[in-house]
Amino acid sequence: MSIISNFTAEPNRLEMVVKYLKSTKKQYTKQELEDVFSPSNARGSSSVFREVYTVLESLDLLKVDNDFIKLNLPKTKQPISVIIRDAVFNKDFSNKDDFSLALSWFQSQNSIKNLDWSDNLTNIVNSDLNENYNELDLTNNSRWQHFGYWCIYLGFATKIYIAEKTYLCPDPTEAINNEIKNIFTANKEIRIKEFFLALSNILPVLDYGNIRIKINESIREGLQLPEDTLSKSTSLALLRLESRNIIKLTHKADADSLVITDGNKNKTISHISYLGQ
Repeated sequence: MSIISNFTAEPNRLEMVVKYLKSTKKQYTKQELEDVFSPSNARGSSSVFREVYTVLESLDLLKVDNDFIKLNLPKTKQPISVIIRDAVFNKDFSNKDDFSLALSWFQSQNSIKNLDWSDNLTNIVNSDLNENYNELDLTNNSRWQHFGYWCIYLGFATKIYIAEKTYLCPDPTEAINNEIKNIFTANKEIRIKEFFLALSNILPVLDYGNIRIKINESIREGLQLPEDTLSKSTSLALLRLESRNIIKLTHKADADSLVITDGNKNKTISHISYLGQ
């Protein structure tokens, strides 16, 4: 079981339980907490709560102490959404759950033509990756759409609508934007490779992150990108952030550089500047 297969455990429901436990002084057993979130007249609410509880427990955000449920949150003032994100990308969790691998595969896609919201992505995943990673738990449309909700929540996707069809577009713009100010703590301009080294430590599903490297090693021959070329989704995010005047991308001679895709053209960049928000 994984985040993807627990498809009633939507991220906003996880936030709701965490916020409730943070706001109350009362201690609850699991059954008592289930009774709070599962009114007897609400059909199916018990099963929904159990999946939410299962995911929070697997993320190590809840623990049981003398039969009572307690939050197990880091000592931080970060928003709950960031705490959940960090738990998802925690190495111990990602080693036992396919979500981060599926998200890395999703971010590596070069086109949305096969990412129809109403489809089953199993065959596409299996055609992209070798036998090391079959299906990645994306075995039916309900799981694909639930995966999509998580991607949007974490800032790695947007829905787009073309000719009355809905597609899930890999787009890490918001995920990257949320971390830029944390990376530029001392310098206003840094080398692009230095930027991605720092960023991939926080978001390991992006280019050069350890989870992305696992997926890249399993992508079938002919689908790999050159080592110095960023994926289309990451290129899109950088260009969008530059268009918002949040960052500036430049190329300096004799500096280590990366290539991004700008429409049908390639653009070489060596440095990134943070312009503020």
